[in-house]
Amino acid sequence: MIALLQQYRLLLLGLAMAALMTLSAAGAWQWQANSYGKQLAEQASTHAHTLGEIARAAANQLQAQQNKRQALEQRLAALDSQEHQELTDAQTENERLRRLYAGADAERKRLHIQATRPVPGDGVPTGTSPGSLGDGESVELTGAAGQSVWDIRAGIIADRAKLKYWQARACAVRPDLPGCSAAREIRAGE
Repeated sequence: MIALLQQYRLLLLGLAMAALMTLSAAGAWQWQANSYGKQLAEQASTHAHTLGEIARAAANQLQAQQNKRQALEQRLAALDSQEHQELTDAQTENERLRRLYAGADAERKRLHIQATRPVPGDGVPTGTSPGSLGDGESVELTGAAGQSVWDIRAGIIADRAKLKYWQARACAVRPDLPGCSAAREIRAGE
């Protein structure tokens, strides 16, 4: 029986060792899992913080772009208003002059153009005839031609205003374009 007890004792000792090893392995596993859990929690926290920073930076950048766009829209609206007013004023002045011309007496309706005869030898005939002009002579335009002058003037005013408007608009949208800095300096000096 002692031999049997010895065998059981060895068996019990082996089982105790196995139980101790199992408990040690389970404890190590638990400790390691706890350590990894802490690392994962720290990594998740850092990741969440980084995502928050990225989101705040994106929101700030979007807000800055929106502010720039609003400022550009305000400048363009002011430019539209200013250029429209200038064009309206110029057209009103042209219409005033046209009415003044239309209501003038016959002597004031005459439009004269001062002409100078070219120097002989420039490919122009030098002979004078009853239809030619000498130096310092003037040509008188008909009433219909005088009205055409006001129409041409109105077209020039409108075209200049449109050109000025589109140039200013292009410079407002793209101030880096060549000539835009000179245009800003001219407008600032007005």
